[in-house]
Amino acid sequence: MEREHSTVGGICVSDTNAVASGDYYGIQVIADAVIASITFKSDYSLTNLTGQTLKAGLYRPMRFTTLTLTSGVVVCERAS
Repeated sequence: MEREHSTVGGICVSDTNAVASGDYYGIQVIADAVIASITFKSDYSLTNLTGQTLKAGLYRPMRFTTLTLTSGVVVCERAS
């Protein structure tokens, strides 16, 4: 998958409910956010992300299927 932005949109997450399972390839942080849990795709790994404060304005490409926030607002970019 080689693209710089979503062609199918994203999901805005602003609460502590898990985002619907899907195929995501990045997050945009709208308001400082802390990730409580995240499930990465089997072909992708990123360590020490949970519990860290991600600052507003950050865009981070990553392959994941679901995430849950502790706080903040992010947009999960859909891959499909």
